[in-house]
Amino acid sequence: MRFICLQHVWYDNAGYLEEWSKAWGSELHYIDAKKPDDYPLMKDNDVLVILGGPMSVQELPETDWMQREVDYIEKAMNEKRKIMGICLGSQLIAHILGTEVSSLPQYEMGWAELNWHTSFLEDFDVDQLSIPMFHWHSDIYDLPKGTKPIGKSELTPVQGFYTDHILAFQFHPEMTVEGIQNLIDHDDQEIEKRDKTVDMEGPRADPGYVEQSHNRFQPIIEKFLNVHGEKKID
Repeated sequence: MRFICLQHVWYDNAGYLEEWSKAWGSELHYIDAKKPDDYPLMKDNDVLVILGGPMSVQELPETDWMQREVDYIEKAMNEKRKIMGICLGSQLIAHILGTEVSSLPQYEMGWAELNWHTSFLEDFDVDQLSIPMFHWHSDIYDLPKGTKPIGKSELTPVQGFYTDHILAFQFHPEMTVEGIQNLIDHDDQEIEKRDKTVDMEGPRADPGYVEQSHNRFQPIIEKFLNVHGEKKID
């Protein structure tokens, strides 16, 4: 198994997914999303991962590289390859599936609990857990036709969606402590635009919350990729 990760900014990486891939002996390659000429031909067992970034799907009409990125993602979707999208990545997938991407009046940034959808819990064989997940987005979307919802939060009615070959998160289950701090350091001008009801303490790299979100993310990844067994992830 090889992960092809389209990366939009250097400080927003695959986080826990990178740790997981190493534990399972899988390759993970970062591809600069702004350089479509470097996009690789995908092989049979490749998994496409579209990461987050400060861009917006609403910039598509005037952004050539992003239009080519959409074409690449759509080709993989048509080939029924396994695809994971996180934040901006999920928004790009939603756009391809015909759903409008719109802006929140105030951004959802920080730790907030998710209400996981019953069908998602059943399909992925996980329990309902009242734990906070990390959010860092200003755009949202409706549930794309032909997909099932992952869950919702107080500000965002659709926190992701899935099919048999697509897993798209609006939130950030992959974030590490370092990754969250990088977002805070590089996108700090955006923090003032956030809805203050999301996280009263403000976005923070909380190790306990990060560990909880990874514990939630791991069985979901393994169910989606049909990987079973025990692997220790340090």
